[in-house]
Parts: sequence; C-alpha cells; structure tokens
Amino acid sequence: MTKLLNQDEIGKLSQEELEGRFQNLVSYIERERRKGRDHLDLEIDACYLYRELDHRRVVAENHQKYLQNKGVRLVAG
Repeated sequence: MTKLLNQDEIGKLSQEELEGRFQNLVSYIERERRKGRDHLDLEIDACYLYRELDHRRVVAENHQKYLQNKGVRLVAG
C-alpha cells in the first residue's frame, strides 16, 4: 500500500504531505478491515504519523502562546 517511513523521513514531510499520508493510510486500513483483513504493520505506521501530527500541533500551540506573551517564556508551576 504505502512505503513504510522511518522517523527521519516522517520528520521531513511537509504538513500537507503528512496529513495526506495519514488520511490515506487510515482510509486504506478501514477499507481493509471491512474486508476482514488486518494490517498491523500499517496500523503501526499510522500511529507514527499520528504521533508526528500531534507533536507538530503541540509545538504550534506553544509557539502561539509564546508569541502572544511577547516572547516571555511561561513556566509551568
């Protein structure tokens, strides 16, 4: 279905490529499940893609908070 990527390759993907690959992979897995086929290797790949998407979301949110605070770093306490 898709070329399995390593962490370095996933990190180099643009946001659009990452989202597209994740959506395509999840759709493929769901179609295959309806046919009674499991693809554990692809499910693991989907988890890695999701984790990268989630990480980028958190970084973007934290960057926005930093900018809104005029560059003063917030310390959790």
